[in-house]
Amino acid sequence: MKLNKGIIQGISALLVVVLLLGAAYAYTDNWPPAVIVESKSMQHGNGFTFGVINTGDIVGVKKIDNFNQVITYVQARTQGSPIDYGDYGDVIVYKNYYLGELVIHRAILYIEGWKGTTPIIYYFKNQSWMSINGSNVIIKDVGYAHRNLIIELSQYIGEKGFVTMGDYNLANSPFLISGNYYLAADQNVGIDNSLVNVSQIMGVAVGYIPILGVLKLWVTGKTTYIPMESNIVMAFVIAAIIIYALIPSPKKGNEKSKKNIKIKNKDVKKKG
Repeated sequence: MKLNKGIIQGISALLVVVLLLGAAYAYTDNWPPAVIVESKSMQHGNGFTFGVINTGDIVGVKKIDNFNQVITYVQARTQGSPIDYGDYGDVIVYKNYYLGELVIHRAILYIEGWKGTTPIIYYFKNQSWMSINGSNVIIKDVGYAHRNLIIELSQYIGEKGFVTMGDYNLANSPFLISGNYYLAADQNVGIDNSLVNVSQIMGVAVGYIPILGVLKLWVTGKTTYIPMESNIVMAFVIAAIIIYALIPSPKKGNEKSKKNIKIKNKDVKKKG
């Protein structure tokens, strides 16, 4: 029994998808191995910016087991690398119990203990751009807007974990403190009410596919923060697929009949 060509192509496509998902799972050790970004909190502006995480991007998420598998902004800026998605340090996806949803934000620093009311910050080496004043941490010239960040930790005394923040949130923070310092960390602006511990972290962002997740956001109606450029590109992609599907492919039967006509014409010429 011969299989229809369309069935064979369908099975082949399914196998490719299964293999890709299997490879992604093997690499990330996570299921699902990726998430679709629904907010603009990691964007560098309101429009699409290549190389950063935009609304509608699909982001791979690699599982971690220990806090030191996450390279924080403080550690990366001290070392000079890595720069991931437009700024220093790793971006993590974590279970935000306060909001009841997954959040994808940058890991700014890790508090590994306390000395009275003063936090002990992993990789703090008296850097010129960073200071600790009691329970407050100040980091100068942060992010694409080059703002000074202040992190107030008085309500987290005794806790261990990560302080997290969206790149967009600092650049557009309305919470200006005297001395030109801004509040923008999740733990200070009502995005979270605790430090993020390792058990909450789904994983570290390890690569992304831009724009492709926009289709799902269209279907679910979560379109508020999608950059205009992403909507336009997605519309062109869908239009191209539809046009390709509608263009008829040449039939082999027609080709055979044309060959037969040519052969008959040759025979007629020979007889003449």
